[in-house]
Amino acid sequence: MNFPIAARQPFVGLALTAMLGIILADFFPLSPSVWLPIGTIFVIAGWAAFHWPNLRSTYAFVACGFFLLHNLQIEDTAGLRLAGQLGERPRAVGATGLVVSEPKIASNGFATFLLKLKSIEFESKNQPTSATWLVRWRGEPEFGDEFKFFGIAEPIPPPRNPGEFDMRSYLARRDVRRSLFVRYPEEGVLIRHGGGNLVLRAAQKSRAWMQTALCRGLDNSPDVQNFISGIVLGLRHQTPEDIEEPFQQTGTLHLFAVAGLHVGIVARLLWILAIVAQLSRKWATALIIPLLLFYSAATGLHVSSIRAAVMSSILLGGFF
Repeated sequence: MNFPIAARQPFVGLALTAMLGIILADFFPLSPSVWLPIGTIFVIAGWAAFHWPNLRSTYAFVACGFFLLHNLQIEDTAGLRLAGQLGERPRAVGATGLVVSEPKIASNGFATFLLKLKSIEFESKNQPTSATWLVRWRGEPEFGDEFKFFGIAEPIPPPRNPGEFDMRSYLARRDVRRSLFVRYPEEGVLIRHGGGNLVLRAAQKSRAWMQTALCRGLDNSPDVQNFISGIVLGLRHQTPEDIEEPFQQTGTLHLFAVAGLHVGIVARLLWILAIVAQLSRKWATALIIPLLLFYSAATGLHVSSIRAAVMSSILLGGFF
């Protein structure tokens, strides 16, 4: 009896060993003092694996490489260095930088966003830095704006209750180690508009245009506007709690997260338009793939939308 032979998956082992190296780096971080000797051993092992290749040495080389790379990314960062200089107590500082995330404006008028620092001023000293901070300011910033703020820099607090979302750990994985509280609007000075990534800035403007188009004629129904914006564009922070609660109780809150369903609908609509325009499969695919990625950017670059857009792009790429 002949058993079917499974197809080879040449990159599965490499991917698993890379994941193993990253996970080990999270649980066993290295101090900077041992990076040089371990890096030297890694280079020697890589040279040996190159000259006498075998499966085990290759897997070990990949795992060690990602272990060291992840350690470098999480242990010697601009955010950690700046946090070490500021210490654990609140500090009055001046900070200059670019708005690199979409500002979320709460009902009390405070906007929350990420600020990519260019320089920081404290204790009468001004020093350049590339750290990223979480900023709360009573104003209306836009993505890509460059500001100079004066406020209180303090460590991000840990969760207060068991089971609560750990915002501190989440931001730490993005190397955001401090928050800056700017109490008054006049303590934030706009330096210039139009900075930051061009594609993301265009995506932000496109989303504002789409939101305006979707909500046209609903000026007297703000709850309906927020509901539609949340379902179509993933603007969940604009959806009132009394509307979200029934979805939470029925287990359908995921409808507010832009994921495979939304990306699939957009892809299908674009494919229909390509058929109407009598485009060939290759031309249709070449146009749809970047539009799907742009839709993911316009809806906030959430993990679910990025995953769906990438997988759809891989599927469509089969038409080439």
